[in-house]
Amino acid sequence: MSRSTLLVLALLTGCTASDIFNGGAWGKTSDWMYTGDVQKPREEVARTVRELLLRQGYPAQDFNGDRLETPWDTHLSPRYREGYRTKIEVEMLPLGPDRYNVRVRSTMEINNAQETTLVQREDWIGAGASEKHKAHIGDEALKIQSTLKLRFFGLNQ
Repeated sequence: MSRSTLLVLALLTGCTASDIFNGGAWGKTSDWMYTGDVQKPREEVARTVRELLLRQGYPAQDFNGDRLETPWDTHLSPRYREGYRTKIEVEMLPLGPDRYNVRVRSTMEINNAQETTLVQREDWIGAGASEKHKAHIGDEALKIQSTLKLRFFGLNQ
């Protein structure tokens, strides 16, 4: 296979140019985390999710069908691979009338720009490229999932 064919295949699988030229695509998305069977009306579940994301610092978003994806929450740093950004994906899986299983996952990328000038350059790669950040890819999703379970089921879970 030619190099250009391999490059096109890698880009089609979701790799960025930075991932390809820096040694491969590193993990950046956590596994799905589930709340369990929530027996509440759809509007109440959606409102609870939106309010929680807003309190966690993400801009207000509406569900597109049964799916919601936040914009990036970016934290830049002048130090190499210290800047990062995260986003949350939430899906409501219907289990029956007024019954849903809410699943959450987070995506984390780190800034791979090596310039330390006053003008910040962004070059995002998967957080799995950094041992420091690899263990924290799912932290945002875990916070959201844990708080949702507490809101939906209380302390009796």
